Amino acid sequence: MNWPTPSSVSTGADPSSYASSYACNAEPTNQESQPSTATSPSASAILTRVPSRRRSLSNLSIYSSRSPGACSVSGMKMKLDAPKGASNLARKLLAKKRGEASTPSTDGLLDESGLLALDTPGGEDFGAGGCFAPWRSDNKFRPKSAIECTLPILSYETAIAKGLDSRANSRTLRTQGRTYSCPISPLDIILFPPAPDVFTPIQLPVRRPFDECLPREIKLQIFKSLVMAHEQAHQKLVTDGKWTALKASSSRNRWAGKEKGVRELVKLSRVSKSWKSLVFDGQLWSDLALSVFPRLPLPAVTTVVSESGAFLNSIDLKGHTLLSPESLFKLNHALCIPPALPDNRAVTQLKTINLQGCTALTTRSLHDLIIRSPLLESLSLKGLGTVTITTCELLSAHCINLTSLNISKCPNVDAGGLRTLVAGTVTRKEPLRLKELRISGLKHITDDLMAALGRVTPYLEVLDLSYTRDLHNSAIDAFVSCSLEDVDIDSVVLSSRDIGRDPGDVNKYRRRLTRLRHISLSYCLLLTDIACTNLSHCVPRLEIFEMAGIGAHLKDEGLIRMLDTTPYIRKLDLEDAMDISDAVLRTLTPMNDPVSHRKQRDTPQVGQALEHLVISYAINVSNEALLGLIHNCPKLRVLEADSTHMTGSTMKEFVRVSRSRRISNAGVVAIDCRSVSETSVNDVSSLTRPRAGWRAHEAKKLAYLDARDEEDLGVGQDECDGERVVLKTFYSWETVDAVRSARDKKRKATRRAMNSFGSGSEDYFSTRPSGRARWWSPGGRLRSGNNSPSLLDINNDRDGCTIM
Repeated sequence: MNWPTPSSVSTGADPSSYASSYACNAEPTNQESQPSTATSPSASAILTRVPSRRRSLSNLSIYSSRSPGACSVSGMKMKLDAPKGASNLARKLLAKKRGEASTPSTDGLLDESGLLALDTPGGEDFGAGGCFAPWRSDNKFRPKSAIECTLPILSYETAIAKGLDSRANSRTLRTQGRTYSCPISPLDIILFPPAPDVFTPIQLPVRRPFDECLPREIKLQIFKSLVMAHEQAHQKLVTDGKWTALKASSSRNRWAGKEKGVRELVKLSRVSKSWKSLVFDGQLWSDLALSVFPRLPLPAVTTVVSESGAFLNSIDLKGHTLLSPESLFKLNHALCIPPALPDNRAVTQLKTINLQGCTALTTRSLHDLIIRSPLLESLSLKGLGTVTITTCELLSAHCINLTSLNISKCPNVDAGGLRTLVAGTVTRKEPLRLKELRISGLKHITDDLMAALGRVTPYLEVLDLSYTRDLHNSAIDAFVSCSLEDVDIDSVVLSSRDIGRDPGDVNKYRRRLTRLRHISLSYCLLLTDIACTNLSHCVPRLEIFEMAGIGAHLKDEGLIRMLDTTPYIRKLDLEDAMDISDAVLRTLTPMNDPVSHRKQRDTPQVGQALEHLVISYAINVSNEALLGLIHNCPKLRVLEADSTHMTGSTMKEFVRVSRSRRISNAGVVAIDCRSVSETSVNDVSSLTRPRAGWRAHEAKKLAYLDARDEEDLGVGQDECDGERVVLKTFYSWETVDAVRSARDKKRKATRRAMNSFGSGSEDYFSTRPSGRARWWSPGGRLRSGNNSPSLLDINNDRDGCTIM
């Protein structure tokens, strides 16, 4: 690369990429530059600038106050007749060695900042020949006092100049006369990012196909399938026989099936905000069953409800005793959806509410929930003291679609609340849609109230009147009675003989045909078998009839009259009915008809659908009647006949017949039956079990014996085998004690072998005696409270009543 020299600077029209900036100048110069020879004695000291290796564009010098074009070429103290053959720095340095030693040093020309000062002795000007002309608007001659300027030199160029002068002071540095060109490249000013490290891994963009590609509906279906997968996996374990009582009692298996799936679904909400919105989407939380999570903190419940409250139509808070009124207010407002019109009230979409056991609530919080639930169909408030007559009024006014109501054992509500429900229906001139009404323990029930209730509940299927101490036989008669003129309702006309009255009475009586399938009249102490007579012909669809605790007032006549008209009866509870005889059992025993006759019957015989019979303390029932019932009732699964005349052979026959019919979860109760001996119990020990066990974490403290666990105790029977018949006797209960003792001995032997307090593997059925007296304890006394020993713990004797 040829560096330009001052001799190459032209004032003509020839353009130059280094020394000239314009092709021509409008004003001609007054003086012509004459080259000066090196041998002239009047020549000034020659200064030569060390060329830079950098190729840069011209730049305005921050040190120059005048345009270089204003300086005269003849006034420059430069050697203009230098050889033009040097094209690089190396050739220039070699040329300096051949130069004369008379070349002046540049030490005196360098100022303190390392800049080369140029001094032009004349008043000549460069005119248009400078490379800085484009940046100057005036290119006229400058006065002589204005030609002194400084040229910036890089620090490394200064060092080179000083080094050369120290070696050859008499030689002059030669240069090719760049006219005020700044060696700083514009690229040095631009900030470039640092070069990446080759060892640093390249960060590739993370693709999330689940979040980016799938539509929201498919994502929700995937999360829903997660819960179903846990449920199916648990069902598969149960079907394959891999789910045992020992595994179910483990703390790791505290949650199984659907409950575990729900917990895992909630855990996924921690992944990201998008996943949280998916997890708590209302389509996945239409039913919020929190009864299996009684210790779930309120913030967690609030989170679920706040995200999906508008979609919830069922909420089950059974057992949440710590639910405060303020918490219920928050949940209620989170469940509400904004009203469509400004004047409307915000309401919920709830159809099912279960608050049984939420004893910390107040009446105001409960009423706020009822008022905001116009679509409510099922409500359970069993045992709550916050339920009052006003509660029933609000239900009648705001919940007209109610089909199931449970206000049993509510101490602050009586028959007046039920009367408000009936009055509201009469006002609207439409019947109640109730199908299930449970008012156990309700006080002050009268005949008029029962008559009105019967008229406004044509769809009623379940009626629970147990423990209503004011209920009379006449109230049952009023419930099913109607006038002869009521022909629009489904009814039947009966004679006085049919309803148990005087046979000589020629009057006719009309009775309503109800849809009742389940009636509970247990422990209504004022009732007799006349109540059963009043129900005869009125409950043709009856399947479950409970009338326990009546005692000697329950006779055969009324029971037989009712049972003759209930062919679909499946469960009959007559506990404490001491005066019933074999006639009742013969009524329940179907006849062995041929197959052809069975096909011709439109309705089954009484007893063909019987599955559960309770006749405990029926001391007048014979063993033969029980044996005939066992043989002729094809679906009989449970027979509770404790304190009766059942013999050991009848008991063994029930076990044999149940096994031959392949009935699951069959059971017979023969406690205090003196004719059932220990030998009879031992004869069927291979086919029976003392308790009906189940495999769940809640059954941990019951310590059921499961053959799948392979404990090898040498005693006991598999209590979790559904094919075995549950046999409850005094001797079978001894088997439970034997299993407990065998486990204690095995655990103690393992401790001695391991020489430690605890065994090597976790024993889920052991109860560590934390409350026992130790020799090192102060006083050596037992601490009372939760750790107090039970009756079975004290010397393993039976001092007290044992509930089986």
